[in-house]
Amino acid sequence: MVTKKNLLFYDMKNDMKRFNFLFIPLIILFTGCQEDAEKFIETDLPTEAAQLFNISTAWSESLYFALITFEEFQAIDSTSSLPGCPNLIIENDTRKVFLDFDIENECLQTGTKKRSGKLILEFSLVGGTNPTWVLEYDNYSFDGNRIRGIRTFRKDISNDIIENFNPITFKTEKDLTTVFTGNLKHKKGITNSIGIISGGIITGKNAAGREFSIDIPFNRLMLSTCFQNNELIPVTGTETWIIERGSNKKAIHELKYELIDSCNVAANVLLSDGRKLLLNP
Repeated sequence: MVTKKNLLFYDMKNDMKRFNFLFIPLIILFTGCQEDAEKFIETDLPTEAAQLFNISTAWSESLYFALITFEEFQAIDSTSSLPGCPNLIIENDTRKVFLDFDIENECLQTGTKKRSGKLILEFSLVGGTNPTWVLEYDNYSFDGNRIRGIRTFRKDISNDIIENFNPITFKTEKDLTTVFTGNLKHKKGITNSIGIISGGIITGKNAAGREFSIDIPFNRLMLSTCFQNNELIPVTGTETWIIERGSNKKAIHELKYELIDSCNVAANVLLSDGRKLLLNP
């Protein structure tokens, strides 16, 4: 005998079957999406490393200009020894230096990276043993990428140069924007005669919204002779790149600069999945 109670129980069983029929494919689909996302992250590691390499290069390519003193700028009789051969304007009363890359000058340098816009350096009017100065990007682009912001420098009692910036904005030709801050230390020879040794940390958020850091031991050497030929890769040094993945996960890439000869350098990165990649072929 079929009662109302039995019919109700039968309908509930059918409803549960229909629910399971719909729910199980959703679980499979969701799991598949997670796996696809993880695969995407793995296969995109070379692109991620290339973006971080561009950030590191964009920060350091103007370092040579930033560490020239006001008095050294006054003594320059030709800009052919400055990377990119900019037009040089010096305001003695305000202690400002303008490097204009929009004005074409004859430039016989081996490096091919192009700049546009201006770099403006302003030195403190008060002298002393611990001077301060700033470098500002004015409608400035390097290798097609736009850079905005102000970098601050000061010399400490040991003659090391301390650099801070908060923040610098880096925008690619495809309008991918990265924002980053930095705390670094530099040491240079007299009139940059040998080169610049740097170390410190850069932190920021990349175009994908992921937080990252660039840890630089105090062994990153850029030679003055290479700068003067617009060759902008350090000849020695290492960097550790850490990118947050969410859920307490992170990817770590290790970069090493290896001198081949003269200013010819290989920038080799060991990706977090064990693959090796040359970033400047």
